[in-house]
Amino acid sequence: MNREMCEDLMLRDKERMNMYKTLSLAFSYPDEHFFNLFSFTDAEKKELILEYDRLFRAKDIWLYGTEYTALNEFQRVQYLSDIMGFYKAFGLEPENDRPDSLHIELEFMHYLVFKRFHALEKDEADSNEKAFICLDAQKKFFNEHLYPAARKIAKAIISQSNNNFYVETANDMLEFLESEEKIFGRDT
Repeated sequence: MNREMCEDLMLRDKERMNMYKTLSLAFSYPDEHFFNLFSFTDAEKKELILEYDRLFRAKDIWLYGTEYTALNEFQRVQYLSDIMGFYKAFGLEPENDRPDSLHIELEFMHYLVFKRFHALEKDEADSNEKAFICLDAQKKFFNEHLYPAARKIAKAIISQSNNNFYVETANDMLEFLESEEKIFGRDT
């Protein structure tokens, strides 16, 4: 791969990393870390916390992918195990939440893009192989877990919330995931 192509990929990966990180934080609980990235007045913060609780804690909308993709409990366990397999293959383990949590899956995609970015950035003998492994993991994880569930979660948010932040973020996520699908294609 020539240097110009590599720089183009790295620029695109930086944009993708930022988007995955932003979306991950947007679908996490609105706490101090959340409000460090997203600016709101005190009244808006309270409203956002109430909306988060109403939408996601009252269980109107699950932020767990397997709740949308698994047909039964046996399949849910298989999916959760598969998701954990992805995380463990890269030396990761989610803390304080289920592995199929939307914000954790988005954070994992951020991590995979980050790993690929740094593999491309280095000029080592195995850099291309490491970059390929990360890209292959992105494609598989995206197609098998993140995309099918995140689309359904986003559509549920759009249909059940009047909160501008969550509706706009869900729409942004749908648009971004559609652009990612063009990169990865759909497995058949």
